[in-house]
Amino acid sequence: MELIIAEKPSAAIKIAQSIGKFKTQIRKRVKYYESHDGRIVIVPAVGHLFGLTKNERFYPVFNLKWEPSFKKSKTSAFSKPYFELIKSFKKKADEITVATDYDLEGEVIGLNIVRELLGKKDANRMKFSTLTKDELNSAYNSKSNTLNWGQANAGIVRHTLDWYYGINLSQIIASSVSKALNRYQPMSIGRVQGPILAILVEKELLIKKFKSEPFWQIFANLWLNKQAIKATYEKDKFFSKSEAQKIFSKIKENDATISDIKKSKQIISPPVPFDLTSLQLEAYRLFKYSPSMTLKLAQTLYSNAYISYPRTSSQKLPKALNFRKILKKLSSNPKYTLFTNEVLSTKLIPNEGKKIDPAHPAIHPTGEKPGKLSPYELKIYDLIVKRFFSVFGEVGERESTLVKMEINNEIFKFAGVITTKRGWMKLYGSYANRKEIELPDLKIGQVLKQNSELADKETQPPARYTTASLIKLLEQEGLGTKSTRSSIIETLVKRNYIQGNPIEVTDFGMNVYYTFKKFSPEILSVKLTRKFDKAMENVSTGKISSDDVILAAQKSITKYYAKLKDNTIKIGEVLSKSFVTTKKKNVELFPHDCGKMLVVRRSRASKKRFIACSGYPKCKFTWPLPQKGTLSVTKNKCDECKTIMLQTRHRNRPWKFCPNPDCKSKDEKTK
Repeated sequence: MELIIAEKPSAAIKIAQSIGKFKTQIRKRVKYYESHDGRIVIVPAVGHLFGLTKNERFYPVFNLKWEPSFKKSKTSAFSKPYFELIKSFKKKADEITVATDYDLEGEVIGLNIVRELLGKKDANRMKFSTLTKDELNSAYNSKSNTLNWGQANAGIVRHTLDWYYGINLSQIIASSVSKALNRYQPMSIGRVQGPILAILVEKELLIKKFKSEPFWQIFANLWLNKQAIKATYEKDKFFSKSEAQKIFSKIKENDATISDIKKSKQIISPPVPFDLTSLQLEAYRLFKYSPSMTLKLAQTLYSNAYISYPRTSSQKLPKALNFRKILKKLSSNPKYTLFTNEVLSTKLIPNEGKKIDPAHPAIHPTGEKPGKLSPYELKIYDLIVKRFFSVFGEVGERESTLVKMEINNEIFKFAGVITTKRGWMKLYGSYANRKEIELPDLKIGQVLKQNSELADKETQPPARYTTASLIKLLEQEGLGTKSTRSSIIETLVKRNYIQGNPIEVTDFGMNVYYTFKKFSPEILSVKLTRKFDKAMENVSTGKISSDDVILAAQKSITKYYAKLKDNTIKIGEVLSKSFVTTKKKNVELFPHDCGKMLVVRRSRASKKRFIACSGYPKCKFTWPLPQKGTLSVTKNKCDECKTIMLQTRHRNRPWKFCPNPDCKSKDEKTK
């Protein structure tokens, strides 16, 4: 009997529907699939059925073993029936085929099931990038007779190193803080967490050190083609007010005369196909979806066979994908028919990027017609489809017009820009929309009326990273993987090291950084982390052995752990104080009539949050609050009661509301 192992239940049913006729069987509420002749059985895992755990008592720990996930954590209890189902075929299966996702994590999932659960040394391997019937059938018929040992070894090394760093170093700082607080307080630091925190802190320090400097700008305000246009003085910024006022006095009551007009054309090449990072960046730009949200939505679309495997770093679309077949399938959706007809009339040569992933192509639609999608899934799906169309499109063109004008012998300039050929932008639809500033026909010597403006401003500190811009930087720096970057950022938020978006480092996060900077700066090193990531790539290609990388990591961690242990008391004192300070800080909203600030508090009994006055117990004012989402104060006031509006964001869905429960606007909504 052949036992096929899928990564998830949704993948198991897709495989069963693709490679033959199977009947559904159920064991302890877990569905699996058996061929009519009983020769093939398809069973699902639920991701990792095993996790690393220590096999010795004292830290630092390097003796590890793989243990069933349901034994390691109560939150993984759901995996037990899947574990037992697969184990029940241990004696019956004389052939095993791993059909998990074709990446490092999928290889580790498959390897552990084969080795730890079924007691075998190797297995067949299916390779696929979509869960469509044709590709799964092809992957099954062309399966290799061995696992991808390069991926498997690199995956095992990554898990081992992450465990070494995460558990050993987190244990010593958690122990330090817990002793100082006289209660257990979980803490974490990791191989990639440390460098990411360092990057954020260093940006925070630049912002704090920044000293604003006043400057002045002179504008000539015009009204052209029914739109307001600001012409800028050629010097742009004045750091001397008297110098700026001198020029302003000279031009403020004079007309402008056009002295020069220059037109230039810019070729706009089609975009390249999406890899995971570029999809996350584009979804953030267009929809303000967080990178982790985009990955989850893309994963759902992949599991339903609507798009290809999303955790890819490739910007290549090989011809073997059969573009014409995908486009013809997409044409059955009336929403895309016009687009597909236009793309099919081209030579079907995609504009590709430089990035390559040997395991998977760039993200693309499969052509399978989606069932009912959530509004969020639909946006990501539509974006991926339109991007796929646009990479086959013609170049676009934009025309820029730079106009110079004189006001009493002083030079000002302004510009217009229009799209003269949409090309691929027509295929990308509204996602390609760019700012259009269409100027009227202008001539040299033409006189224009203008209204002068002297604006006083200040230089601004460098901008903080957003989650999207941080992920882009991490990819450039080679930190983390395309799959883990967003989850590591979420961990830093959970540990109260960072907050908000744009990302701000908390006082506690700053102190964690300073602690490691003082006692073990290597943990924050971008170069060191990148070095280990490069080593894992070399393990994958067979250039170095996994044992060499693991041994080097053990030596490093032993050294770091000793440094931290020698300073346990100092570390505990510093971090426990900042931890208490950070936790006690209430979210401030806006002033109350009594003069004190309204803040967000939580009930000790119900744990529910509510608005209360910071002047309690003298002022016992309270208002209820929605219990889900991150709260923030807006700049708007309620039209009815003039209370400052609040906003809550849950699962990246913003909702503005008036917090006043007695507001008339709420009466209207209930009618």
